[in-house]
Amino acid sequence: MKPVNIYITGILRLSLFILLLILSLAIIFITMQNVKIVRNLAVDSLKNTADGLKLSAENALRSTGEDDSSEIGKVFSDRIVAYAFIAEKDGNILFHTNRALKNTEIFSSQEMEKRISAGTDTGRRITLGTGMPAYEFNYIIDRENTPELLRLVLQTTESDKMIQQAERMWLITGLLIILLWTAGIIFERFYTHRIKTQVERENQKRLTLIGQMTSVLAHEIRNALGSIKGYAQWLEEKAEKGSPQKEALAMVVKGSLRIEALVRELMLYSKEEDYHEEKMELAPLIEEVIVFSTPDSPQKIELNITTGTYVKADREKLFRVIVNGVRNAMDAVKETGLVVISAIERGGWVEISIEDTGEGLSEKDTDRIFTPFYTTKTDGTGLGLAYSKKVIEGMGGSIKLTNRTDGTGAALTIRLPSARSK
Repeated sequence: MKPVNIYITGILRLSLFILLLILSLAIIFITMQNVKIVRNLAVDSLKNTADGLKLSAENALRSTGEDDSSEIGKVFSDRIVAYAFIAEKDGNILFHTNRALKNTEIFSSQEMEKRISAGTDTGRRITLGTGMPAYEFNYIIDRENTPELLRLVLQTTESDKMIQQAERMWLITGLLIILLWTAGIIFERFYTHRIKTQVERENQKRLTLIGQMTSVLAHEIRNALGSIKGYAQWLEEKAEKGSPQKEALAMVVKGSLRIEALVRELMLYSKEEDYHEEKMELAPLIEEVIVFSTPDSPQKIELNITTGTYVKADREKLFRVIVNGVRNAMDAVKETGLVVISAIERGGWVEISIEDTGEGLSEKDTDRIFTPFYTTKTDGTGLGLAYSKKVIEGMGGSIKLTNRTDGTGAALTIRLPSARSK
């Protein structure tokens, strides 16, 4: 079972991520809709202008003669009009804003017939020969029961400016989303730090209480256990060799020794630590650990540590942690496996790795392996790794136990500040 604070921070991060994602998508959607509305308004504005000019042109045609183009010219004199013309059914231009093109043929009679037969008004964006953007509208107008084609080409400079101003909203939207996510990340970091600090305080109170209780209990247990063990050893020596009494008393002595070891480890775990950190070379310490941990051991140990690798740590506590890690690895590989101890320096840190070729960790063990009193060994106390985590983190480092990615077995990784000689 994972610690409660991990679930809390996990739920917080997920909820915050979902909230920020929803807000970001909402802001993007609103901006997209606003830009779309502005674009539609710009086109509608041009269409309304074109429709108004079309009606004015029709009225001018009805009220004037065919040869009088002065009134129609006034209609199309607005500066928004790039050019306009009216073509008769045979394709000849009846009126053009460029007078030089009047009475010229712009379409064939067949093409004009096809356009007039379609009978629908059309509009599309175009680019003028000058490179300027424009919007082309084509209308079928009816003058004296004779259908004619009116083409209006309107400049879109003003409407395009309006659209460009609307599209600048994307810059504001981007900045707003960045600010939103930045605020969310700062809030998450602050709240996570607050939860972590609160949990650490609670753990410290719990450890202090355990230490006080342990001190009292250990004193009483040791007194009683000393008498029991002493009498059991004395009676064992007096009992006849091979008798049931001698075997039973030997079990009592063994159990007493186990209780003594448990009390000793519990006191070691629960007491408040003082750290005497110093600069030390790692290779000699590891070699001493191997000699201490593996007298007459059948397991093979491979050491890969470069001379001149220095760490900043409490020597006695680091020695105890590595001894525990090496012994756990040796237990995991039985008698025929391999234990590899290595160290690598990177980015101001030294990573010490103790790898074995055993069976590795099960999924249920991964989350609980550093929990006090949780053990996978039949004769373990479950305090070795809990103590290791406590003191390594107390020295400003970190520790993790995972399955190896390149084969069977597990890997204990200890990360400590580097103290490399300059």
